[in-house]
Amino acid sequence: MGMRASGVVGAAVLFCGAALASESGWQEFSYPEAGFAAQYPGQPTLEQRDYKTVMHPEGVVRERSYAFNSGGVVYEVKVADFGMAHPDQERTIDEAAKNLIAQGKVTHDVSGRIDFHYGREIRVEDAKGTSYTDAIFFIEGKLYQIEVTYPAMNTDPNGSSGIHFFQQAFRLLN
Repeated sequence: MGMRASGVVGAAVLFCGAALASESGWQEFSYPEAGFAAQYPGQPTLEQRDYKTVMHPEGVVRERSYAFNSGGVVYEVKVADFGMAHPDQERTIDEAAKNLIAQGKVTHDVSGRIDFHYGREIRVEDAKGTSYTDAIFFIEGKLYQIEVTYPAMNTDPNGSSGIHFFQQAFRLLN
């Protein structure tokens, strides 16, 4: 009975998420140079920065952030490019997970999947009630983090259903 009920709830969340997207004007933005497309509630901004990692000989790689702030809720895809380095997939994902977990208390940590690529889905909540929901994958030399930062106090019209929709609507490009 429990499994069936959670499946029904999951289907309701997906249905509500799809309705949410069409009603609130979410649209897909495609980034072939980064290898993904994602739906955002508005035009994301691009920021480049350093991503510190022990998984690269230089200790740092370039990371691009594609983010949109909707009433305090930040929908963000981060792509750290490891170039020609070939770090271990699991250890690279675990390092990113450890960085996220350092921000608060883990409330959710399960394996995740995009197409045939496995990763982790983690949710952390800090002392102020802000949650960080992150899907982490390492694919073809790139670390993808599909993250939603959800402060306890926000004015995002999408509510928490935006978190699931944002992550479910992410897709890899060929």
